Amino acid sequence: MIDQSGIYKISSQEYHKDPCPLPSLSRSTIVDLLFKSAAHAKFAHPRLNSNFKESNDRKFDLGTAGHEILLEGGENICVIEAQDWRKKDTQEAREIALKEGKNPLLTKQYQQAVDMVSVAEKAIRECKELGITNLRNDGDTELSYIWQENETWLRVRPDWISKDRKLILDYKTTDASANPSDWARMVVNMGYDIQNALYIRGVNALEKTAPKFVFLVQETEEPYLCSFIGLPPEFLEMGKQKVDYGIFLWRQCMDRNEWPGYPDKVCWINPPAWALSSWEARATEISV
Repeated sequence: MIDQSGIYKISSQEYHKDPCPLPSLSRSTIVDLLFKSAAHAKFAHPRLNSNFKESNDRKFDLGTAGHEILLEGGENICVIEAQDWRKKDTQEAREIALKEGKNPLLTKQYQQAVDMVSVAEKAIRECKELGITNLRNDGDTELSYIWQENETWLRVRPDWISKDRKLILDYKTTDASANPSDWARMVVNMGYDIQNALYIRGVNALEKTAPKFVFLVQETEEPYLCSFIGLPPEFLEMGKQKVDYGIFLWRQCMDRNEWPGYPDKVCWINPPAWALSSWEARATEISV
């Protein structure tokens, strides 16, 4: 248990179990509070749901493997020299790796992840605005920032932060497009503006710096293209407001120990503006 604000080098498992004295607030919980419900936020929180179960999805995820190699050097990966998982001894090797807290990958899966990461590393070096020549030499990975604001504990875990604490690099992978022009909707839908604002807030609280936050987005299909995305002031301000409102809702729910779901009444919904304009255009075409 961590009982003081600070910067800690703990495992991902420890971080996601929430090591704070009281249940703490993270980006994912704020997203649930704002865009799902307080009931969803409680259900997904490891300290608030007595029946909480960690995801144990054993399906190969190239993004997860790439993340471990790019940011952690692949130390948590166990390469199984086999073509597939059908043989009994291969399945047993996978079970042993999982029990040891490692990520088991077939040889071809590991090579695919290595190839993808090599493209990412090259893209990072070639982006002169970042000024990064080597991730491990120029910054720190997977530090856990844990701090307290009044009675509220908060936590963030930047993928990578520069030694001078002036730049955060966050690695995202996608099976769709990494084209920056396609990412405005993704930033809103996934709450990445909230992540941006909360991570800067955490670093500022503990390091007294206000780092720039840049997303490294990489496609998981060859040729594994990358893009670098930053959020302009309007986006940043929206993210800050969402974080502030999320903290307000969290404190309200914690103080009252009430975690409401959806309204218990009939809700009369209005058609969105885009639906009306789309129908008006179509109605004109068919002369309704």
